[in-house]
Amino acid sequence: MTNVRRLLFLLGFLLAAATTAAAGVRHAESVPSWGNPGGCYFGANTRCWVYSHALDQGHTSCSVVDISFNPGRTGPFGWTRSQAAAIANAAMHEGYQWAGGCYDNNDQDPTWNQYPRETKSTLGEGPDCSGLVWRVWRESNYSYPHDNSFFNWQRSTYDHGPYDTRGFKYAAQGSGAPHVVYGKSGIILLDALVSDSHIAIENYRTDNGADVVWEALGEAYGTNSNVESYRSQSAYSGVRRLAWG
Repeated sequence: MTNVRRLLFLLGFLLAAATTAAAGVRHAESVPSWGNPGGCYFGANTRCWVYSHALDQGHTSCSVVDISFNPGRTGPFGWTRSQAAAIANAAMHEGYQWAGGCYDNNDQDPTWNQYPRETKSTLGEGPDCSGLVWRVWRESNYSYPHDNSFFNWQRSTYDHGPYDTRGFKYAAQGSGAPHVVYGKSGIILLDALVSDSHIAIENYRTDNGADVVWEALGEAYGTNSNVESYRSQSAYSGVRRLAWG
């Protein structure tokens, strides 16, 4: 009887190991560090956003594209700040999704405050803060490219871009980045104010020194135009996208 129990235990252990291995195979590959689903797998009762996973097409109406997808582009100095402002305005009231970047244009968030918050597994509508800046600035999908072209990313494409907030904040002049650190006192329309954990796009400065900004603030707040005091906060720096027309 003891030997039978040992044999059953061994078979159970091998079966569990095989199941774990199979689950590992289902984990998406070629996912950028900011888009890693963190152990979330596709299954009968789960949804998990994965950057270039074909199965995602069945979970969202957005178009999921590979990192090498080329949406078309305009060369440096072929896109103006006022044109980019229209892109920012289109995203307003369209929700928030951590690591997201897909939304319609009906000025409402159908997945407002959806639980679990601040995770990509909800597949909610809207960008996050750094994804919004990347899309409005029409930057490349490759970090720090030596090409300052403006890429035609559509709001119906589930994409985020290669930068988190720190990637924007600490961009260095001469690194080939399409954005550079810039003094806060000189921030104007379509520049940005950024900390280690948040980034907002400048619209205009108010008479009392605050700023009206476009920002994707969080699942409970959505993507909106807000009055903020980021310029006066020491945690925030200025950043500028290069090559505006």
